Amino acid sequence: MMRAVWITLVPMLAVAALVLWGGERIARRTTEERIPADRDRLFDFTATMRGELDRLEELYLSHLGEIARQTAWLERKDIAKRCENIVGIRTCDIFGPEGREPSIEGRKPPVGEAAKIPAVMVEGETGRLAPRNAVILPKELLAGEAVASGWLAGPDESHRAHWQRVAPSHVVVFVIDQRELNGCLEAHFAKWMEAPFSPLREAGELVSIEGPGRSVWVKPPAETQAGPAAMALPHRTSLGEWQVLAWDKLKVGNRHDPAVLASAACIAFVLLLTGLVLQGQQRRALHLAEERVSFVNRVSHELGTPLTNILLNLDLAQRAIEERPVESSRRLLLVNEEVQRLGRLVSNVLTFSRRERKLLDLRSAICIPDEVVANVLAQFQPSLERRKVQVEWQRGAGERTRLDPDALAQITGNLISNVEKYASAGGWLGLETTMMNGRLYLRVTDRGPGIPSHQREKVFEAFERVHRTVSEGASGTGLGLAIARDLARRMDGDLVLVPTQTGTRFELDLPAPAALSIISNGHPSVA
Repeated sequence: MMRAVWITLVPMLAVAALVLWGGERIARRTTEERIPADRDRLFDFTATMRGELDRLEELYLSHLGEIARQTAWLERKDIAKRCENIVGIRTCDIFGPEGREPSIEGRKPPVGEAAKIPAVMVEGETGRLAPRNAVILPKELLAGEAVASGWLAGPDESHRAHWQRVAPSHVVVFVIDQRELNGCLEAHFAKWMEAPFSPLREAGELVSIEGPGRSVWVKPPAETQAGPAAMALPHRTSLGEWQVLAWDKLKVGNRHDPAVLASAACIAFVLLLTGLVLQGQQRRALHLAEERVSFVNRVSHELGTPLTNILLNLDLAQRAIEERPVESSRRLLLVNEEVQRLGRLVSNVLTFSRRERKLLDLRSAICIPDEVVANVLAQFQPSLERRKVQVEWQRGAGERTRLDPDALAQITGNLISNVEKYASAGGWLGLETTMMNGRLYLRVTDRGPGIPSHQREKVFEAFERVHRTVSEGASGTGLGLAIARDLARRMDGDLVLVPTQTGTRFELDLPAPAALSIISNGHPSVA
C-alpha cells in the first residue's frame, strides 16, 4: 500500500520542485552597476608617463644630433662605433658638399634581417620608379640652408629614417630599426612603471597600456573583455604613439522578481498540497478497501457461525424431541438466540449500507423507552444468563415520548451486544434509563477489561475493533458502535464513552419530547 501511495506523491513533489526551480530561474534578474574609474589616479599616472616618454624622446634625438654633428670631423670608424652604441641605428648616410658618401653601418641586425634594411635614395636618383625597399630623401632637404631635422617613413613599419641638417649642404640620415627601438622602450618602461603604476594596481583599476604598433605593454584585465574602454588617454612623440586605456568596474549582481517568485512558490505549494491531499485520499481509500475486505470476511464468518449453530441445534433438538424433551427445548432456545443474533447482524449491515448510500431515513413514533429497552434486553437474556452475567436495571423512562423506536432498539442492542462479546467476564451489566427536561438518557455499564483512554474515540469508527487483543476470541464486524453513534446523532443526540475507574460506560443522550394525551369526543387520543 505504501508503494502505491508514494507513486502518487513523488511525481507531484518532483513537479513542484521543477516549478519552483523554473520560477526561480525566470524571476532572476541580473543587475549591473558601473563604478567609474578613478580619473585622478589615471590622470596622474598618464602625466608621469608622458613626462618620461618626452624625456626619452629628447635624449634619443640628442644622441642622434650629436653623432650627426660629429660626422663633420670624425673618421668613419669612429662614427660607426658611436652608431653601434645607439639603439636602433642600422645605417648612417652622409650627404655633404662633395656629394654622397658610402653608408656607415651601425648596430648589427639579427641574423637574416640584414637584407631587410632599406637603403636611402635621393628623389629621382634612380628615375621615376624608386626601389621598394628604400627610404626616399626629397631633393629640397639637401638644398636647405638652416639647421633642421625630421623623420621619413620607411617602406614598412619595421624601419624609419631620421635626418639631420647640421650645416648647409651637409645632411645626415639614420635608418632606425623601429622594432628594436620599441623593444628597448618596452623593457625600460617595464621596470620604470613598477612604482608609478602601483597605485592603480592596488586600487584594482582596470587599466591597459598600448605601445607603438598597438603592442600591449600592460595586458587588460579579464573583466575588460566585455566591451570597449570607457576612457583612452593617448600620447604621441616622434618615437611612436602610446595610449592608456581604462574601463569602468562592472559589479554584477542578481535579484529576483518578487511577483514571479511568489507565483512560482504558490504554484509549487498548491502542487505539493495537492500531492499530499491525493496521498491522503489514496491512503484512506486503500485503508477503506482493506477494511471492507476484512469486513466482508468478518461478516461471512459472523453469518456462518449462527447458521452453523442453528443447523446443529435443530438437528440435536429433532433427535431429542421424543426421548429428551427438556434437552430439545434448550436446543430450540439456542436456535432462537442464534436467529436473533443473525437478525441483529443483518440489521447492522443493512443500516450501514443505507448510510453509505445516503438512504438511511429515521421515523419518529410514540413509544415508551423502557418498553423498547426491555424488549431488546429480553432477546439477550438467555445468552447473558448462560454467560452468568447479572443484569441490574434502574428504570426511569416509563413515560410516553416521540422518537424512533427502531433506532433506539438498534442502539441498545449494539451496546448490550458489546457487553456480551467483550465484557461478559466481568459478570455484570448495568442499565439505567432516565427522562429529564425532555431528554432520554440511557447508560450501559460493565465491569469488563475497559477501553484505553487513547482509543476512546477510535471505537466509534467503522470497522474498528479495539478489543481484538483482549477479547479472547470474540468476533464482530466493527460496525456496532459506529452505527449506534451515527443513529444517535441523526436523532439530534449523541453517544459518548464516559471515563470510569473500571469497566466501560456508554451514555446515550436523545431528545425525547413528551407525547400529551388529549380527550376528544369522549375518547382519549395521543398526540
